[in-house]
Amino acid sequence: MKILYKVINSKWLQHPVFWVLSIYVIGDYFAISNSLQFIDYFYALLFHISLLFLVYVNLQVLIPRLLQKGKYLFYALFVAILLATTYSLHELTFELLLPLLPTEYYMVSFTDYKVLVTIFLIYLVLTTLLKLSKSWYQLQRVEKEKLSIELNSLKSQVNPHFLFNSLNSIYSLALSKSEQTAETVLELSNLLRYMLYEVGDDKVELSKELEMLENYIELQKLRSDQSTKVTFNISGDPSDKHIAPLLFFPLVENSFKHGVKGVSDDGFITIDLELNEGIQLNIKNNKGLVDDMEKGKYGGIGLENVKRRLALIYPNKHLFEVIETQTDFEVKLKIQ
Repeated sequence: MKILYKVINSKWLQHPVFWVLSIYVIGDYFAISNSLQFIDYFYALLFHISLLFLVYVNLQVLIPRLLQKGKYLFYALFVAILLATTYSLHELTFELLLPLLPTEYYMVSFTDYKVLVTIFLIYLVLTTLLKLSKSWYQLQRVEKEKLSIELNSLKSQVNPHFLFNSLNSIYSLALSKSEQTAETVLELSNLLRYMLYEVGDDKVELSKELEMLENYIELQKLRSDQSTKVTFNISGDPSDKHIAPLLFFPLVENSFKHGVKGVSDDGFITIDLELNEGIQLNIKNNKGLVDDMEKGKYGGIGLENVKRRLALIYPNKHLFEVIETQTDFEVKLKIQ
């Protein structure tokens, strides 16, 4: 299929097909009888000398150098010059070139200038639109490929970032010989299975994403202080909704990372998810202690990742807000 697609979209096939059809149309339009004869095709071939000049000067010179660079006045001026030159070339073809050809046919350009200019304008406009539409299509395809590459890159950042923090937690539990170590490893295994095998698509079922999110919260509770109050409230039905995978994880992870570290007895994390015609996520947590690593460049990976993915996947269809006070940190996300 890819080979067939490349062949169909090859200019080496498109251009000959276009000109063969054009010769047939011109020959049929100027035919001297009800059925096409050799003389009609011969006349059409001579007629196309000026058409070829018109089309390819426009395609190869005027459009890329003037029109696509926004030089519209210069483009209009040179189009007028091109039309006049094409008309002159057409007349020269039948007045000078045809008498030099060893042919038994006697032909003249019996078309008046209004009809000629109309035909030239039709070809000019048609080929310009085809060129611009093809350029637009190629641009969209390139942008889509770039978008796909960037999204995959951003998605892949989530896994190592999450894994890095989770392994640190397991390491801490192992050092203290906690009985929760094995359970934590199991929870991490379930989450990694989801990340590896179920988030390959652009969108996933929201219900599955929330299930994994609940597992992640339970995993984080294992290493959190028992006095930390963690609540996760969901209102609405997620069964008929889809969302970009791993979009909520960095936000929830960030709340645990910054909200429970070094907290004595007043730590809290509140996660509220409202599902109506859109999706609204509010996460609020207290500020815990921040170590040197979090003060540096590693601290902002999660939020910047989410912002970039939102801009790429939900352009003009989301609202992302960060509210920070001396004691609390809150993020609000709305997706239409």
